[in-house]
Amino acid sequence: MNNIKFYIRNILKSILLIYDLIRFRVTGNSPNEKYHLLLNSFYVFGGVLNNFGSFLLRTKKLSFNPSEGILSKFSAADMRSASKFLRQNGYVVLENVLDESQCESFLKMSLDITGINREMDSNQNQVYEGRYNRENPTSNRFEYDSTTLVNQVEVQKILGDESLLSFAQEYLGGAPTIDIVHMWWHAPFRIEADKNAAQWFHFDMERVKWIKFFFYITDVDTNSGPHTFIPKTHRVWGIPSSLRKKGYVRLSDEEVDSNFPTNSWKEFTGKRGTLIVEDTRGLHKGKHCVSGDRLVFQTEYTISNYGAKVTPPKLEINNASPEFGRALTKYPIVFSMIDVTK
Repeated sequence: MNNIKFYIRNILKSILLIYDLIRFRVTGNSPNEKYHLLLNSFYVFGGVLNNFGSFLLRTKKLSFNPSEGILSKFSAADMRSASKFLRQNGYVVLENVLDESQCESFLKMSLDITGINREMDSNQNQVYEGRYNRENPTSNRFEYDSTTLVNQVEVQKILGDESLLSFAQEYLGGAPTIDIVHMWWHAPFRIEADKNAAQWFHFDMERVKWIKFFFYITDVDTNSGPHTFIPKTHRVWGIPSSLRKKGYVRLSDEEVDSNFPTNSWKEFTGKRGTLIVEDTRGLHKGKHCVSGDRLVFQTEYTISNYGAKVTPPKLEINNASPEFGRALTKYPIVFSMIDVTK
C-alpha cells in the first residue's frame, strides 16, 4: 500500500512538472519550490521527463570553433568517437588535456587564493577559511567559492575555451550554459569516507540535462581519492527503482553493490592533466582519500537553468582577461548564469 501511494503521489507531481516545464519555456519563470517536481519525477520515471524537458527547453546551437582550444590536439575522428562513447557509457576520459604548465598554474592558484573547509558528517573538522595547507589539512574536503574562481585568469581560459564548449554542446543537443564552476582538494583527514565530501555514491539532479568536466590537477592513484562512476547509470532507468525511491540521498557502497557489483565500477586514476567528462545523472562519488591528496577543477554545462536556484558567481569585469571579455560578448547565453559587475 505504501508503494502504491508513493507512485500515485509522484505521478501526479510529474504531471505538474510537465505543466511547469511548458510554463518555463513560455515565460522563463518557475517558482523555486517547483524544483522538487524534477526530483520526484526522476524517482518514478527514471529520467524520462528529463529527456522531455531537455528537448523542450534547449536553444539553437552556437557556432563554436573546436580548433580553438585545448581539445584541438585531438582529431575530429577522435572527438566523434569520444562523443559516441560518452553518450553510450555516461563518461569518457581524455588524457593530457592540460599540459604541465597549465596544471602548475592551477596548483599555484589553489594555494594562493582562499577557500573553506566542507563541513563533515562527524563535525570533526575545524571551522576554517583561508589558504589551503597541503601539509596540514583540516578536513576531508577543502573547496573554493565560484566567485573567487571566475575572477582567475586560469579559470577564464577554461570557461572561454571553444573546443570545450563545442564538445559540451554536442552532448547537450543545444547551446550550453556554464552552470557550475568549482574546485576542491580531497585529503586523508579522517579515516572514514564522508557523505558531505561527496565520498558516498549519489546522482545529481539540479537541472534537466547537463554535463560535467572534471580536470585532474594532481596525479591521482587508487589511494588519493579517484573519481568513481558506474557506467550506463546515466541512461533512462539506468538507476534501479530500489535506489531512486530512497530519494536524493547519499548511498553506501553496500547499497550500491547490491545492484552493481564492485567490478562494474569505473575508478578514474590518471596523471594530472586528465579530463573526465561525465553525465552525473549516473551514480558517482569521489573515493575516500587515504594517502596523498587530490585537486580537481570542475565545470558544468547545462541545457537550461530550469531547476535548483543557485547563487551566481560574480565576475568583476576589470578582472576579465581581454580574451574572456570577448567571449562574454560573443556568447552571452553561455555566460548568462555569471553575474558580471563593473
